[in-house]
Parts: sequence; C-alpha cells; structure tokens
Amino acid sequence: MDMTLFPISMEKHIIFCVAALIFFLAQFIRTKRWYQLILAIAIPASLLIYLQPENETIFYAVGIGEAVILALAFIINLIQSAKLNRAEKEKKKAAQAVGTEA
Repeated sequence: MDMTLFPISMEKHIIFCVAALIFFLAQFIRTKRWYQLILAIAIPASLLIYLQPENETIFYAVGIGEAVILALAFIINLIQSAKLNRAEKEKKKAAQAVGTEA
C-alpha cells in the first residue's frame, strides 16, 4: 500500500486496532455507553483495506463506512448523554421531594 495514503505499516495498524478494541470493550463493560461498543467495532474494521490494497473501491468504501460509523457513534453518544442527564435530574428531583416530606 502506498505510504503516502496510509502512513503506518500494517503491523502497527494491527497493534493499534487490537489495543483500541480492548480499551473500548473494557470501557463499554464498565460504563455501558453504546458509542464505545460502536468504536470497538469501527476501529478494527479499518483493517478491511488490507483485503485488497490495490482496489480503490474497497479503499473508499471502507473510508465512507468508517465515516458513517463514527457519525453514528457521535449521534448515539449525544442521545445517550441526554437521556442520562434527564434521568439524573429526575433522580435528584425525587430525592429532594422525599427529603422535604420527611
């Protein structure tokens, strides 16, 4: 593969992808944030360009797919954060209501 288009070697790319997979899976298990599971899939999916490195169609398809997956992770993070913030506010409101009744 042309090093001007993809500046790291395949070995370094594999090491990075494995490390990212382990990190994001551990974070998903710990925090249950869905965007982390999506990133645990998206980053290793970039290895698909090595199936046929000379095929430009696969190269661009993987790039477009990665962009879509990253956008999806961003959107899901925004939605989940809003839901968690709303639940936290309701929990505080309920705790205050219980505190004022006592």
